[in-house]
Amino acid sequence: MSGKQSPGSLSPNVVHIVVVLMAILLIGRPAPLTAEPQPNGTREKQVVVLYSQPRDFPATEMVEQGLMEGLGKENRRSVQLYSEYLDLSRFRDMPQRTALANLLHNRYVGGNIDLVVCVDVPAAYFLMEYGDKLFSGIPIVMCSIPESLSEPLLTSPLKERVSGVLEPAAVSQYLVESALRFKPDTAHAVLIAGSFENDRARSAALRKALAAVTPKVEFTDLTGLGLGDILERVEKLSPDSIIFYSTLFVDGKGHSYVPRNVLRSIAAHTDLPIFGPYESYLGDGIIGGPLISLRLEGRKAGEMALRILRAQPPGDSPFITPDDIALTQYDWRQLQRHNIAERLLPKDSTILFREASLWDLYKRYIIGVVVLLALQTLLIVGLVFNLRQRKKAEAALQDSRSELQTLAGRLISSQEEELSRLSREFHDDYAQRLAALAIETGTLELHSAQLEPAPLRDRIGHIKKQVINLSDDIHALSRELHPAILKDLGLERAINSLCTNFSDREDIPVTCHYEALPENLSPDAALCIYRVIQEGLRNIAKHAHARHVDVFLKGSANRLLATIEDDGAGFEPKCARHTPGIGLASMRERVQYVKGEFTVSSEPGNGTVITLSVPVHRGEDEKAENTAC
Repeated sequence: MSGKQSPGSLSPNVVHIVVVLMAILLIGRPAPLTAEPQPNGTREKQVVVLYSQPRDFPATEMVEQGLMEGLGKENRRSVQLYSEYLDLSRFRDMPQRTALANLLHNRYVGGNIDLVVCVDVPAAYFLMEYGDKLFSGIPIVMCSIPESLSEPLLTSPLKERVSGVLEPAAVSQYLVESALRFKPDTAHAVLIAGSFENDRARSAALRKALAAVTPKVEFTDLTGLGLGDILERVEKLSPDSIIFYSTLFVDGKGHSYVPRNVLRSIAAHTDLPIFGPYESYLGDGIIGGPLISLRLEGRKAGEMALRILRAQPPGDSPFITPDDIALTQYDWRQLQRHNIAERLLPKDSTILFREASLWDLYKRYIIGVVVLLALQTLLIVGLVFNLRQRKKAEAALQDSRSELQTLAGRLISSQEEELSRLSREFHDDYAQRLAALAIETGTLELHSAQLEPAPLRDRIGHIKKQVINLSDDIHALSRELHPAILKDLGLERAINSLCTNFSDREDIPVTCHYEALPENLSPDAALCIYRVIQEGLRNIAKHAHARHVDVFLKGSANRLLATIEDDGAGFEPKCARHTPGIGLASMRERVQYVKGEFTVSSEPGNGTVITLSVPVHRGEDEKAENTAC
């Protein structure tokens, strides 16, 4: 590992050279010591911060960040900071410390310093030794100092002007308790710490907490060994062991290190769980637990420094041991590595370095997909519900249509039965009675030949003709009410007779066209076509003023097509729906009753075309529908 040095073995000449080089480095940065006047006439406060370690040490960076946060509550223009990074873990012997003290004295003598902030144990020991010479009578705020160091400070020459923030020793006790709770089968606890004064002060609380759990847990203290020996011992530890790491600035062989780098080396040489008391170690191998935050310590020290600069009373005790500088944090990766369940952690714990789950990575997409699926589900449910309602409505409509067709069929059947009855009554009763009356009138006409006067005879003859004409009309009406010819002679002759009678009666020529008429046409279909053509001719006689009519009948395998065309006045089909009369409606109902199709095409002045298509057999379309279903 880089940074190794054994200052104790250097010759006096080398020591002198090192001291001179250090002085040159420190003096190379000019420090303005003249206080600038403020707009309100007050003097700018001068604050010197003594850091024990170099600026690039992680602990130094975290404390410095906290100090800036605490002092940031004051106007920056009213406080002038001077930072000194002493690197005391490397320059440890007396000549070096004396040279450093002389350098600081020359720099700050007569500089009107208002406050000194001391960071970490080496700087505290340095001030206990040289404080009266360097900063006589100036208040000192200690930061990042273990609680065990409070008594030496209060009995030192600085006791009248020292105050500060202490690291609570209880954190080490809680750390040991939580480690044994996570690993209840632990039989061996190992403490790793360095040999420097900083290491000894900081490991004292952990050493005391571990000693309290013996003999239940065997305790091994590796303090005083070289780092290489420590790593060898770590590799040979039994699986039921746990490691507690404090700090290691200097090992037993006098080599200097960065404590975080030492922790990484230990973690690389063992699979055992490692616990340490500082937040700055999290992410480099420790599991976690109650951890002291150097940044929060720095913030507390900055706030205390502001109170002193404002001449506010310090409180009952010059030192505070705040519980809120400890955070309960854990490394999720180490929890997984050592199979520590999250349910064992305190409720207020914070878990860091948690690997992003699929939910964390794709949360927005998952939510979007779930929402989309929910919307699709709702849409599908709505469509299914709508489809079911539609099917119910269609079924109800179909039932209504079926009922309507049934009623229409019954009505048509009843109508045909009534027409048949009337036809028989006209033919068998009225027509016969008129025939008898005509015979009697003829007889009367023969006997009246001798009667005088002549007009009476003519009157009797006229009555006979009227009776004969009435009898013919009754016969014609009987045939129209019930066309017996349709049943006796077939559709073609019945249509010919119908058209001939129409032409004779209305004096409108009718031309009939037949093509491949089926022989097995059902009675219902034949009657439907006959009645529609009959009603069509009747409408032509009433409304069309036609000069000619064409009737077409064309058969196919399953259907019979009938068309009635005239060259009359025509009409607007849309307007015909709103005019009184049931002619077209009656035709349409008859065609629908036999499962046929009915259309009317007409324009004013261009005549009218009525087209109907009916199945040859009554059940033809019903069979087709059942097959399709």
